[in-house]
Amino acid sequence: MNRQRTIRHARYVEATIVAKLIAATSHDLPIAAWLVPDAQQRPVVLTDVARIWVEHALFYGEIDIALDANSGITGAAVWFHRYGHIPAPTAYQQRLTAACREHTDRFTHLGATLTAEPPDLPCQQLAFLATTDQTDDETTERLLTHHNARLDAHESPAHTFAFGDRDRELLSRHGYQPGQPIDLPGQHTIVPMRRAAQPRT
Repeated sequence: MNRQRTIRHARYVEATIVAKLIAATSHDLPIAAWLVPDAQQRPVVLTDVARIWVEHALFYGEIDIALDANSGITGAAVWFHRYGHIPAPTAYQQRLTAACREHTDRFTHLGATLTAEPPDLPCQQLAFLATTDQTDDETTERLLTHHNARLDAHESPAHTFAFGDRDRELLSRHGYQPGQPIDLPGQHTIVPMRRAAQPRT
């Protein structure tokens, strides 16, 4: 029996669900372990930090969610529209400190690193791509294909960061080209990825 699968924009009431999904997807990444070494604290901290940015994206971007008729939200892609200046989230430092507590300095360092070299052109930025099943390539492919079609309709470039080989391989399949790797403490490396605007035919 075929399952009904759709993609639509997230609503504000779904912000916590999306934040928890991002935290669950990120939990086992080496960079997440560096940010929050305590595995028991990590889900709570990552969820609280993700919630800040998910809420911000609802005002300054858009969030695509993949839905399965049987199991609800199975994936989310959080995008920011970087066609002009985007302010920091309201009371950002206070909220970040409250969310991260003793780990605040590491999150601040990561944030400064990610914003040190902004995209050279107005674009849309993919901030998070998460699924309920980390091996669910079908959902991640669907989310990227869906949004890339909208990017192409408006001839818009896109920008994101890859946090591992799997990210780079996935993004490369969708036309993203790697930039110069960025080194972080603890021998972690992230790679900026850019997708050029596709001319309409």
